[in-house]
Amino acid sequence: MLKVLSDILMAIDKGDLAMLVMLDLSAAFDSVDQSILLRRLRISYGFDNTVLQWFSSYLDHRTQLVRCASSTSTPSFIECGVLQGSVLGHILFLLYTADLANLVKSSDLNPHLYVDDTQIYGFSQPL
Repeated sequence: MLKVLSDILMAIDKGDLAMLVMLDLSAAFDSVDQSILLRRLRISYGFDNTVLQWFSSYLDHRTQLVRCASSTSTPSFIECGVLQGSVLGHILFLLYTADLANLVKSSDLNPHLYVDDTQIYGFSQPL
């Protein structure tokens, strides 16, 4: 965030206009399509079958339930998402969203990504 702030302040000092969009993608951890993630790991990053099987076993057969006082719901299988509270979950989320930086750059904007917090900023000379 310091680089973002520094870049914005330098642009303003030059008399340029600055724009900053801040995105909190924390809920996006729950929407990661696991089959797309595994395909991206294979195609974009070159992981082989052994590594993909390891990631698949990490992602598959997870369940969730709700517990309130002494009542517990029936467990249900989780079909998408990565574990937000784990180190590996953050890394998998970054690999899943890596193309976002390229998309932002292709629009002549600057991305700053840190796991689920994303800043997109750009500058323009006033008309």
